Amino acid sequence: MTRTIVLAIFLTAAVANADELLFPNANFESGTLAGWRVEGEAFQVQPTKGDNPAVRNRETSNHEGEYWIGGYENYTGTIGKPGAIRGDSLTGTLTSPEFKITKPFITFLIGGGDLPGQMGVKLICEGQEIELASGVDSETMVKQSSDVTKFLGKSARLVIFDNATGGWGHINVDAFTASDKAVPDTTKEFAFTDGISAVAYPDTGYDQPLRPQFHFSSRQNWLNDPNGMVFDGEKYHLFFQHNPKGTGWGNMTWGHATSPDMVHWTQRDHALLPYRIDRRAGTIFSGTAIVDHNNSLGKQVGDTKTLCAFFTFANKPTFYQAMAYSTDSGVSWTYWNEGRAVVPNQGFDSGERDPKVFWHETSQRWVMVLWVQKKPGRVRFFTSKNLTDWEFASDLMRDWAFECMDLVFLPVDGDRANTKCLIYDASFDYEIGTFDGQEFHSETEPLKMSRGNFYAAQTFNNAPQGRVVQIGWMRGGPNSAQAYDLPYNQQMSFPCELSLRTTPDGVRLFCWPVKEIEALTKRLHSMKDITLSGSTNALADVSRLDLVDLTVEFEPGTASQVVFDLPGVSVWYDAKEQVLKHTGVDNEGQSREYWTIDKLPPRDGVVKLRLLVDRLSLEAFAFDGETFGAHYINPKLGPQQHSIHAIGGEAKIRRLELRELNSAW
Repeated sequence: MTRTIVLAIFLTAAVANADELLFPNANFESGTLAGWRVEGEAFQVQPTKGDNPAVRNRETSNHEGEYWIGGYENYTGTIGKPGAIRGDSLTGTLTSPEFKITKPFITFLIGGGDLPGQMGVKLICEGQEIELASGVDSETMVKQSSDVTKFLGKSARLVIFDNATGGWGHINVDAFTASDKAVPDTTKEFAFTDGISAVAYPDTGYDQPLRPQFHFSSRQNWLNDPNGMVFDGEKYHLFFQHNPKGTGWGNMTWGHATSPDMVHWTQRDHALLPYRIDRRAGTIFSGTAIVDHNNSLGKQVGDTKTLCAFFTFANKPTFYQAMAYSTDSGVSWTYWNEGRAVVPNQGFDSGERDPKVFWHETSQRWVMVLWVQKKPGRVRFFTSKNLTDWEFASDLMRDWAFECMDLVFLPVDGDRANTKCLIYDASFDYEIGTFDGQEFHSETEPLKMSRGNFYAAQTFNNAPQGRVVQIGWMRGGPNSAQAYDLPYNQQMSFPCELSLRTTPDGVRLFCWPVKEIEALTKRLHSMKDITLSGSTNALADVSRLDLVDLTVEFEPGTASQVVFDLPGVSVWYDAKEQVLKHTGVDNEGQSREYWTIDKLPPRDGVVKLRLLVDRLSLEAFAFDGETFGAHYINPKLGPQQHSIHAIGGEAKIRRLELRELNSAW
């Protein structure tokens, strides 16, 4: 009996303290705007139904019930389709019916842009207008309470207003209730973006017929820039820009893979996830990882060196540079100062991004290289002793410089006593010079290295034997998921070792596939001194090719073309134009003729090439890596027969090695 009385008292108190709708349809569950007055265009197609941002592979809306106000959305359940959008350019207001304030707090869900004064929710009571809240720069709505104690017993209206037309120029709201107690304000606390899991698709393999077999691709979904490449003393880490929610760009997260040899990769759970802090929601753009070899950060646990990842926190209105660290070799990560800035925005560009961090032994300091301005191009150098306090060192003004800067040191012709500094950007424009710990001093004019689908390359920090190994993002090409029914989109280039060599034009950069590729060799075909004329096919005795690593030296002779018909792609040397061409594929999946490598005259009558052919890509290197091109191909449109032959005359192969490769998976 006593238990029944206590329970009844508890239930009565719970009902008394329960939130109540402020007025009918304050939660929009009628599926209409009944009771609300609409002005302008922003809220004409409302309320929206269901988790439309998630349909677009964005963060979840976190709405209650079925319906909510989403100023960006263009789906009501009857109008439009799930995930459809109206954009940020529309403005207007949504005014509630009059209601009486009966409890000390008004509680509601709010998301969209954080633009106080331009967009949000306000209360109108007794001639006063009080702005209650703006959004949180996220589609995910959070619950907030506003104290309206001084208006108890009075009549009021709510106005949802949107006067913003730029980025994040829309507001999301839902479920206005009267509350006895305020909900905790979580908008300034660190929180991961809802709906993005760290789990990296354990049930998806690499066995699809058209999946690349020796180039890294994510098991599922979108991939772009390589990030945080580092050797931790035992294994290589490749982090990468990743969308965990779809095969298009978005929801930028650091994916993660490790390898013992830069060839055989194991994808791990995602490392750095989008988050919100201080009412600013953002994603994780590109950056660097370093081994804190001297415990500068002071976080080392036992003998395991701390890994520190520096990244761009991409949010509105301005990006900044932040840092996370791992004391367990990259398994888990802690966001330093809850993801706040270690280097604030410098005021040149809202999108300042892509910090490159490295240890400079001579000055005994850490150095950060950061792109901060496009026109004119500005690269800013910072230094630090503890990895958290960064001091301005110098600016490098270069019109060619744009995002994803990298800076490394390389011996000239293998001579460690003559080491130079190489600095380059996402497009692989580069200069060679010296760096004294504060400033870069150039010794060359701006130079260009690559062609084709190659972008945003980075090198491994802390690589053994002083090697400098680079991986790039193969940007562009058709969407692999749409074109080839694959579970992912985009891939990395094959790792290449960088070196500086003396040439007739001065010291120049060379790029060559890492020697570890030889471990994939299934069969080796070697040939010498073959004359190509008439119907001669140097590959007549080679059949069923799939994955190819081909090195060849040939004399074009009198031939107009020397043709390499390989799996999925036809490549030919045009003797008249002195360029290498191939049949590739554009971003829409259409077959096109491309220049693979330009400016390729024979040297002493000989052309030297290396071709790597995977199921969706061709990488070509000329004259030991003095220049190269990385390109997508369409395997469905490749030659029917594998062949190396000459057209329009006679050519001679001096030396040829064709390695048939096994899968790295």
